[in-house]
Amino acid sequence: MPSPNSRQQDAADAPHGGDWDLWFPDAYEISSETVRAFARATRDPHIAYAERGILDPDSPVPVTLLAAPMFDAASALVSRAIPNCNLSRIVHAAQQFTALSALRIGQRISIGARLASHVVKAGTDIITIDTTAYADDTPRLAAVLTIAHSATAGPAVDLDAVADDIMLTGTGPSDSNAYTAGAR
Repeated sequence: MPSPNSRQQDAADAPHGGDWDLWFPDAYEISSETVRAFARATRDPHIAYAERGILDPDSPVPVTLLAAPMFDAASALVSRAIPNCNLSRIVHAAQQFTALSALRIGQRISIGARLASHVVKAGTDIITIDTTAYADDTPRLAAVLTIAHSATAGPAVDLDAVADDIMLTGTGPSDSNAYTAGAR
């Protein structure tokens, strides 16, 4: 059952129904600000991310901008393939992006996702998922995402216990006073 916060549809309801297990209509919109923020984060030399004002609508859109929404679509299929999946036991094994046609600022992106393979060896699920991003009913970006999930790994990670040690981009550990005190 899809989340109430998701607009995912089963394949039969999708415009490209025969091609996908799940369809996410209007899953993402490419805006000037998301392109600027992504370019700033990746220090993209082809986008004037440090300038003020709205980006030119013909500014290049990095195809990897859509990695996160495509991974979101893939995760819905992982949760179907591995019931009660322990996220701490997932390893992102591989990804491959293929640009099919240019992305443009202002486009609304729909995403199709299909389980390409699911193999279990020695207690480890290896899952490959095909996703494609569409704009204006045209495929723009295809991705093949492969993950591994070990049901027999060592003890499960207590994510709450390690949360303070996780560093967020540019912020340092959440217990920053203790962190800086130890650095002196």
